Amino acid sequence: MSQSDLSYYIPRRLDDLGKFLFWQLDVAAIVLIGLIVGVPSAFPILGLCSGVLLAFFYRKLKAGNHPGMMHLLYWLGGLITLKALPPSHLRELNG
Repeated sequence: MSQSDLSYYIPRRLDDLGKFLFWQLDVAAIVLIGLIVGVPSAFPILGLCSGVLLAFFYRKLKAGNHPGMMHLLYWLGGLITLKALPPSHLRELNG
């Protein structure tokens, strides 16, 4: 097995991340929560699809390669400061 392909890696130490089939536990939990919410509301397919979509975006956000990550951190959290842009708490329409 090459070092770059660890998607089917079986954990052998206690500090390795847990897996559910071939997903990490936190990503699989998001899909299962979507399905669990969808079944009692009589929309299991919609719940499953929304869970898969949320898990997809969560996985990208967790990996740090989401294309709008800097935008999200700036406008919602104010965690980064950019000198060329106004402060994130100022939301006025100019024009």
